[in-house]
Amino acid sequence: MMPRIGKIENGRVHINGAPVTDSFFLHPRGFELLEKSQKIAKKDFERALLHEPEIAVFGVGFHGKIKIDQSVLDGAKKQKIDVHVLPSEAAIKKFQEFARAGKKVVAHIHIGE
Repeated sequence: MMPRIGKIENGRVHINGAPVTDSFFLHPRGFELLEKSQKIAKKDFERALLHEPEIAVFGVGFHGKIKIDQSVLDGAKKQKIDVHVLPSEAAIKKFQEFARAGKKVVAHIHIGE
């Protein structure tokens, strides 16, 4: 079931009625909490590939300070995956837009920064 996103604020997002204060991975059937990190790395992209996405959305923090390894962008291009890199609040909304349109989308969202 697609996760229900509630209130979005710096440092906290309500998912399925509960506050989430750690970074997370969204997919149309749910979400997973992630380890804190200052970058989106190849291992993060490999998690996304398990869901066979056509679109990947990366939330780079509420102030856009998180970095994305070039290997992630190169891998997405090679797999012909449409990539959107946005501040986290906009990334969550973009994920919802694509998911509601029936697209195979995943999102890696960083909280804070």
